[in-house]
Amino acid sequence: MDILPMLGEGLSAILSSPTTLLWCLLGVTIGTLVSALPGIGTVTAMAVLLPLTFGLDPVSALVLLVSIYLGGMYGGRISSILLNIPGDASSVVSTFDGHPLARQGKAGFALTLSAVASFVGGLIGFVGLAALAGILAEAAILFGPAEYFMLVCFVLLATAGVSNASVFKSVAAVVIGILVAFIGLDSVSGSQRFTWGIPELWNGVDLVVIAVGLFGLSEILARLGAPAMSGERRSVSLRSLLPPIRSVTSNSPSMLRGGVIGFLIGILPGAGASMSTFVAYAAEKGIARDRSRFGKGDPRGLCAPEAADNGSVGGALIPTLSLGIPGSAAGALILGGLIMAGLQPGPLLFQNSQDIVWTVIAAVLVANVLLLVMNTMLVPLFASALQLLDPYLTAVISGLCVLGVYSLRNSAFDVLLMVVFGVVGYVMRTAGYPLGSLLLGVILGPMLEDNFRQALLTSRGDYSIFWGSTISVVLLALCVALIALTVVRGVHLARRKRSAEPIPAESDTPSAMDTMEPSGRDVRY
Repeated sequence: MDILPMLGEGLSAILSSPTTLLWCLLGVTIGTLVSALPGIGTVTAMAVLLPLTFGLDPVSALVLLVSIYLGGMYGGRISSILLNIPGDASSVVSTFDGHPLARQGKAGFALTLSAVASFVGGLIGFVGLAALAGILAEAAILFGPAEYFMLVCFVLLATAGVSNASVFKSVAAVVIGILVAFIGLDSVSGSQRFTWGIPELWNGVDLVVIAVGLFGLSEILARLGAPAMSGERRSVSLRSLLPPIRSVTSNSPSMLRGGVIGFLIGILPGAGASMSTFVAYAAEKGIARDRSRFGKGDPRGLCAPEAADNGSVGGALIPTLSLGIPGSAAGALILGGLIMAGLQPGPLLFQNSQDIVWTVIAAVLVANVLLLVMNTMLVPLFASALQLLDPYLTAVISGLCVLGVYSLRNSAFDVLLMVVFGVVGYVMRTAGYPLGSLLLGVILGPMLEDNFRQALLTSRGDYSIFWGSTISVVLLALCVALIALTVVRGVHLARRKRSAEPIPAESDTPSAMDTMEPSGRDVRY
């Protein structure tokens, strides 16, 4: 199949039709604004608007859904960077370095840099989708339950060091997250697990409730516990909102790596953008010479996951279009849009309806360009709003947390759970346990359990299935290597610490101020 002529026809179908282009613009706008509100997210926006596509022609309907999907990938990091409240699970990693940049008075810089990184990642996803849709879809079939289980184990081990906390604290946080993911009814036996007889817990705890509590509400408690800040507020100049060209070029390797990681992980059905952002962040931190800046406002820690997030969209559309297997929850809604349009997803889709398929693929490129232009133009608005709201941020964050969580199921019990996780998040912050690792355990816990059970059911209890294929063996070897590397590095650091530890004299006893960690909370926006 000659790709370029078909792609050219797809672009022409969008750009030559003002109506289709308007649907694309409307989609990215809705996706960005809705996903910026904690608790709503991309999937909710797509689900609500799916019935509205009944009266549209197939091309306009699918372009609208894809545009909302891409817009939502960017919208979630607006609240993550400005307020430390993840709009969705995939934007959790953006809080690690994005929010510290905002606290340093670089909110505009962080938003613009994230927009550029999202565009680069989206562009990589588009190129991969256009060039490799047929080939990589077949490779995704090779991953069965055993391979997915080993992949999740590898990701959990690889991302144990995404924070600056000790390995023990990171692993402990992941284990706690997995235990939280077990709350609810067992999907196989139907028995209750960690519900304590509370009916509201039978369906488990919603991921948004956990994320908003851990990050949003704990941020409020941290603000209330911080000393009062004094001094004049900094003015926001237009020049400070736009990153210098050298900042973009110096971080372009991080964007490229993150985009490729996001695309490749996005191909795997069920892996999703959340896994890709954690892996991209862990990879970027792993290859960095100076890791001390990560978690304190390092642009590389923002660029890599942002690019991975948008890069995963192109990857997730590959199994959706080529195999009829949704690569994510949003992909499932796009799959529904295809079926409602009278199209049959699968290998024959590119033969029988290639004009519509290539128009949808072209919409990925057009939507990414519109997002870059729109979000860079709106950066001054977002940054100025943050400056104006600075004295009222505690009330604003509180209101958004309650509104976002309550709107999920109109449940006051969810708000109560959010408060519980907010207190847990504050205690973990104080003790130095990474919040991101706990949320990673919550996200990947169900996938870990489901694939483990499916693999054993398939093999009738034979554990050799976990090393019965080449992919499983490779992933198992990588897991063992990561464990060995972690142990060796931990022993090495302990020895260096003991050898470098001075013997303090009585007069050299540090004061309370000397032992305090800099919190960064004395910096104005």
